[in-house]
Parts: sequence; structure tokens; C-alpha cells
Amino acid sequence: MKFIRLLWAVGAIAGMSGSAALAAVPGVADKEILIGQDVDLSGTIAVRMRPLVQAADAYLEKVNKAGGVHGRKITVLRLDSGNKPERTRENVKALVEDKHVFAMWGISGTGNVAAALPYVAERGVPLIGSTSGADPFYSVTHPMLFNLKAGYNDEIRRTTAHLKVIFVQRLGLIYIDNGFGREVLKSALAAAKDNGIDVVATAGFKEDGSDIQKAVDEVAKQSPAALYLLSLSGPAPKVVDAYLKTGKPTQIFALSIVAPDALFKSLGPKSRGITVTQIVPFPWDRSVPIVKEYQDLMRSKGVEEFSHAGMEGYLLAKALVEGLRDSGRNPTRASVVTAFEAMKDRDLGGMKLSFSPQNHNGTGFVDLNMIGKDGRLVR
Repeated sequence: MKFIRLLWAVGAIAGMSGSAALAAVPGVADKEILIGQDVDLSGTIAVRMRPLVQAADAYLEKVNKAGGVHGRKITVLRLDSGNKPERTRENVKALVEDKHVFAMWGISGTGNVAAALPYVAERGVPLIGSTSGADPFYSVTHPMLFNLKAGYNDEIRRTTAHLKVIFVQRLGLIYIDNGFGREVLKSALAAAKDNGIDVVATAGFKEDGSDIQKAVDEVAKQSPAALYLLSLSGPAPKVVDAYLKTGKPTQIFALSIVAPDALFKSLGPKSRGITVTQIVPFPWDRSVPIVKEYQDLMRSKGVEEFSHAGMEGYLLAKALVEGLRDSGRNPTRASVVTAFEAMKDRDLGGMKLSFSPQNHNGTGFVDLNMIGKDGRLVR
């Protein structure tokens, strides 16, 4: 089990005094606060997680250089899940029990969040944000989980409402056959029904992608007017490429998890025209304050390629810092929960978060973007 500790953080756990490392409040020392993260750095959504982590780390480094939060620098202890829920279960336990992190943050993957939730709820460890928008995490208020983005249901309702407006009546669904895919499939079928759209074909494919062609052929033979791709970012280009080769004149739609920049890098001009929902502000619109912040910070790191994934990572990090600040100079895990539940219309710079004790879903923001010429997204 390999821990990744951000190089700009201060101090090493091994060198901390016993009183600091095992204080009454886990993970909180005079000059440091430990945050745990379980994220896919090598599996099916790693391509999307890399720019997300890069932007999040850049923001936390900026905060630390400015003195941290109430004089404490934020140290992130990060473990690679490989997008395997069983590994997440082990990782979170190790971070909480062995490394004594104060809170978990930004776990990636639907099955992974599901694996972590019972444990963090039992231990009273806040989970501040995740990359999953699966309905089970949104339809019920989980006491330790705070959602910092719109859910997949929000994205699906936005897309199916758009399909109704443009008079699409025949829809095909191709989904990845795992926890994520099965959950969003249920949502898509329900949303299509609510909008009077006929789902003419549905097909799933294995996570390893070995039967993608079979799923594509099954849907393509019904000639739907639109295809809704319910996939993770890793296999998505293979599905799109296989479908385009059928020659069917079908408009393709996808969820934000697909990552349009990754689609373009894999498919080039063939990705043009694909419409993708997004759950963060348009990363190239500098009229939005948080977008300008994100761009300027990434440029200072030599990064010129902006993305929705990067924007999401920036927002995840900024929301984490907001919650820690609101928790006061002597934070506890309970005070973090209270701080988030008290947030009302907190403006992060063009995107607002609101919570309550009854509702841990901070935002319902969803936008529609299309991949245009040279991979540029248009609205």
C-alpha cells in the first residue's frame, strides 16, 4: 500500500510527536491538518482524475503558502484505488486508523464511495465531496457525506429534457455494466419515460471492454435518433469509435464523467458533435471569477490545457478549505459537519453551495456542452 504525500506539505508523520499525531482530535496538530483521499490513479477513470488532482493540489499549495487554514497547513495523504471498491475499503480504513486523518475528501468512483460510506458513517469521519453523482448518495441524506456537485440524476434530467425540446423520440442506451452504470441506467430509463421518449434499445458492456462491439451492434440495429452513453471515461472512446463505424446517423450524448478532452485526444475530429453534460462552470469563460482564478493558477504552474475535470478539482479543493475555515480554530469532525450544514449560498466565485441538516447536496448546476472543431467545447 503506497501512500502519496504531497511534497509541499510540512513535516512527516513519522517525525511528529506522539501528542500531535494522536491528539484528541485525529489529524489535527498545531501547524498541520491531515486529509485523506482515495482516488483512481491507475484504473478506468484515471485519465479524468489526473487533471482533477493536479488542479486540486495547486489550489491547496496556494492556500498553504498563504499560511494555511487558521495557521495549519493542509496535508493530503492520497492512496490509489485503481477504481476497485475493495481497495477503497482497505485504503480508507488505513487512512483513518493508521494515519489518523481528520477527514476524507474527494473519493472517486461510485462503487468506491459506496464501499467507504458505511465505514465513515460508523467512525464519524466526514467525507467532503466525491466525484460520483450516483442517486443513492443524493436521494438520501448521508450524515457524513457532503456532495459538492450535481448528481447524475440532475445531468440525466437535463439531457432528456433537451432531447424532448429537439423532438428526439427514439433513444438508445449503452451502459458500462458495473455499479455506476447500473445506477445511471435506472435514472436514464425513468427520465426518458417522464419525457415521453421511447428507449428502443439498451445494452451493457463489461468493465474490461471486451464486449463493447456486441453492445454497439445491439443498439445500432435499432437506429435510434440519439444515443446516450452511460460510461466511464476509460472505455468511452472505444464505444464511440465502434458506434461511429456502424455509419448510423445518431447524435451522441454523454455524462460529465466521460471527460470530453479525453474523448478528443483519443478520437480526434471523430468526437465532434458529441454533447456532454457538465457540472462545473465553463473552464474557458474568464468572466466567471472562479474560472479566472483556476486559469491563472494553472498557468502559473505551466499548464495551458484547461478542462472540466481540472475545474472540478479546483472547486473540490476550494470547498474543502471553506469548510475547514468555517469549522473554527479548534476544529472537530462534528464542527466540520455543522459548518457545512450551515452554509447558505456560499459563493465560490460564480458557483454557489448551499446545505442544511436535511440536505447535503450543495448544488444542482448542470450545463450542456458540445465538442466542436479542434476539440473545443461550445455551449
